Amino acid sequence: MVRNQENLDQAIQLRERGFTLQEIAKVCDVSKSTISKWLAGSDISAKVTERNKRRAGLANVSRLKLINKARNIEREKKYQEAVKEAEVSYKHYRNDPLFIAGLMLYIGEGDNKDRAKIRIANSRTSVHRIFIDFMIAYFGIERSKIRFWVLLYPDLSEPVCMKQWSKVLKLPYSQFYKNQVIQGKSKKRALQFGVGNTIIVSTVLKYKLNRWIELAEKDV
Repeated sequence: MVRNQENLDQAIQLRERGFTLQEIAKVCDVSKSTISKWLAGSDISAKVTERNKRRAGLANVSRLKLINKARNIEREKKYQEAVKEAEVSYKHYRNDPLFIAGLMLYIGEGDNKDRAKIRIANSRTSVHRIFIDFMIAYFGIERSKIRFWVLLYPDLSEPVCMKQWSKVLKLPYSQFYKNQVIQGKSKKRALQFGVGNTIIVSTVLKYKLNRWIELAEKDV
């Protein structure tokens, strides 16, 4: 279509109403690049472009809010399902020595602040070994999913400590996070192999664990 005043006026009117260049091109039966040339330098076109960008931005924000809301609802649904599952399974596990031992260990040594992390810290290897067995038996997780790190004092040898923890807990070095060393000049040997930290990151499992603990405390 050859541009004439009538064609140009139609394109401008459509642009003023907020039509995109692609939409105007379809109405005028020309290419998008042709419409772009027709409206080149038009203040109205520039304003509409900016307005459409703002609208698109607001639409994206609104869409993301809806997506996040749906995700939050789905997550909360999973958490509540974990709580209900914990209530049912507790009845079956409540008389198992390893189950009760794992819960009691977490009550005494576990992290209760982080909503998404199950973490137990203790200097005794036996504590971690029992808790790892607990997680494998009752959470159904694989040993390869467990992470570990050691808090070390300045006088301790990191390789020696890691070797001991790895051997007792049967965890390869690849499952160790970066260890932390307490800064200071003290040479006092307070702990033989440092303080171990066993970690599983799962909000769903943390909900389940917390519910088990609540039920166990009611039974005492």
